[in-house]
Amino acid sequence: MYTVGRPLRVAVIGMRAIPCNYSGIERASESLYSRLAARGHAITVYCRPDYLEDPEASYRGLRLLRMPTVKRKSIETLCHAFFCMLHGITSERYDVIQLHALASGTFSVLGRLASIPTVTKIHGLDWQRAKWNGLGCMVLRHAERSLVKHSSNVIVVSKALQSYFSQEYGLDTVCIPNGVERSDSRAVLDRGVLDEFNLCAGRFIAYIGRLVPEKRIEDLILAFGRVATPYRLVIAGETGYTDTYVNHLRCLAAADARVVFTGLQKGAALQTLYRAAAAFVLPSDLEGLPNSLLECMEHATPAIVSDIAPHRELLGSITGYDLFVTPRDVEGLTERLVRLLRHSERYAEVAVRAQAFVRQCYSWEHSTDLTEEVFYRAARVQYARPGYDKQVL
Repeated sequence: MYTVGRPLRVAVIGMRAIPCNYSGIERASESLYSRLAARGHAITVYCRPDYLEDPEASYRGLRLLRMPTVKRKSIETLCHAFFCMLHGITSERYDVIQLHALASGTFSVLGRLASIPTVTKIHGLDWQRAKWNGLGCMVLRHAERSLVKHSSNVIVVSKALQSYFSQEYGLDTVCIPNGVERSDSRAVLDRGVLDEFNLCAGRFIAYIGRLVPEKRIEDLILAFGRVATPYRLVIAGETGYTDTYVNHLRCLAAADARVVFTGLQKGAALQTLYRAAAAFVLPSDLEGLPNSLLECMEHATPAIVSDIAPHRELLGSITGYDLFVTPRDVEGLTERLVRLLRHSERYAEVAVRAQAFVRQCYSWEHSTDLTEEVFYRAARVQYARPGYDKQVL
């Protein structure tokens, strides 16, 4: 680990809140920043008002600070990041500001003007997502160019993203994938969630994640409908701004009583769905490095995934894994479902190998070490400037 000096004061901008189960970004960030706080760093997480009632609170050693925003899909993230950055550069004395995602990276220029290092973390290329088109896509592409120009450092969560920034901008980024919390195979299943939705352990297929168009959940529903099986299909996740899309999914599944929508699940209920599923399916068009797949692998649950670079990064080296499917190929997805159910013992063995791989290569302690090193390197640039004491680090 990098040799460090005094603890750092770090602002975190670009998330909804901690704790929050809306997306993998928030769940992963909770694991990362709580570990940094345990090492003595003063971490302030800026939160949106809908997700934090108290103006200022604390959680797992983190300071939570509520900032306003404009409640409108097209500008909510940008407005919140802007207000947070203004507060961060005018009212606090941070050593480093950590920005999350492209939209927040727009304001890395403010950190530069205020001589505060900004480290931007990219979880995916948001301008590719289905909900952004036209002007929204143009704004996010501008944000991408801005963060490349003004960020002190850029962290990406996958090798595919690292390759993109290298090829597109000639930018050297730091690849720090998220980790995964170690699961306990001896933990008792949460019977409540199974009973509520009439599920039997080992007798259902699961999709777990955000219900958004780029996840291609409709392909899974259509493919599952072609499979003659008593197994059920569980769709677990939250809608966010995608009510129209979720209504479309419900209409597709209306004629199949085997399909159940559970809504957002947390804690023991969520872990039970991962552990008790016969298989996990992620047919996405687009991913950064999916935390849901990391969780699935950690629980040794067999997985069927679309053949895209981030999924290859996680499963491509696992001996015996052959369940990649071309995105949007419903027929191919149907075949993979049938194959997995027919050869469940074989794929259970493959899933155990995937679990060993993720435990070896995706440790939260390692991710924390690397992130801490990036923060210190950014702060050393700051303190090397005139007017600062270089000896504080």
